Amino acid sequence: MATKILVTLRMVVRPERRRDLLETMRGMLEPVRVERGCLSYRLYENVEDRNSFVLVEEWKTQKDLENHLCTYNQRQLLALMDILSEQPELRFNTVSQTTGMSLIENVLKTDGPGKPV
Repeated sequence: MATKILVTLRMVVRPERRRDLLETMRGMLEPVRVERGCLSYRLYENVEDRNSFVLVEEWKTQKDLENHLCTYNQRQLLALMDILSEQPELRFNTVSQTTGMSLIENVLKTDGPGKPV
């Protein structure tokens, strides 16, 4: 089974620079999505704080991520760090297994963790 790389970057932008962040990110989304090995590249806004965003990236391999880290788009992203109001939170996670609704269905069938119905 292949190991995927999941990257999360939490950013809180200064209110007066919110538009700059959004314009830059909008210009980056599609070009990154067509890079080799990019499985997903999405920006989410926090519904409780309109200046807080999370960028979620999913890469097929470590090498694909490393190649992305050397691109112009990545340099643009790093330049955005200057307009943030807080230190960004960056995480690189390796994912060796993914499940979906089947996990919930299995738990509910047993009436909770480890309890058969």
